[in-house]
Amino acid sequence: MTNAGVLEDYPVNPIDPTMTTLCSNCASEIPEGFSSCAACGTEIGSVAPAQLSTPLFSTVEDLEGLSGWLSLVAFGLVVSPFVMLYTIVTVNLPFLTDSRYQPYLTSHPAFAALAIFEVITNITFIASVLALGYLFFTKRKAFPTFMILYLATQCSVILFDTIAVHILVPSADLSAAYTSVARSVIGALVWIPYFVVSRRVKATFVR
Repeated sequence: MTNAGVLEDYPVNPIDPTMTTLCSNCASEIPEGFSSCAACGTEIGSVAPAQLSTPLFSTVEDLEGLSGWLSLVAFGLVVSPFVMLYTIVTVNLPFLTDSRYQPYLTSHPAFAALAIFEVITNITFIASVLALGYLFFTKRKAFPTFMILYLATQCSVILFDTIAVHILVPSADLSAAYTSVARSVIGALVWIPYFVVSRRVKATFVR
């Protein structure tokens, strides 16, 4: 279909929207020069020029649903709990329970407390993502607000954890931690504004 064919489906020429007007009462077209609506009799003074109120391909119906950028959010909500659980099982718990690390943890109780803190926060994040998944897939109005809080909290916790490790173990290689911090900060900077201003978000999470 050509562009001309698409535009023919609209009642006005988008290049010159003043060629016709719509009745504010019944939405019937009123040709130029008429003083009232032929369908319902409404005076021309209550009629506004017929303009395209939304972009050609961005009606409310088009914006509803868990598609577009929200499909990436859905993927993250499904995968994240498994990634965090894997981290707990393969990194956090072995570090706390392996006998090789016990002398170090005993002589550095602050670092042991930080390791326990990481386990607790990861478990909390898993529970939070599961709750967010429920709000997301049931299209609850509260989802954007709680998702923003989650992103901000996660970013703050990861930054705090990295700073704490640097203070407790200055010689530690924190390249992976810095990457995690950068990823969480960039994610928050991208997704928080999206959840605030996105028309799709406002049209989808309404229950």
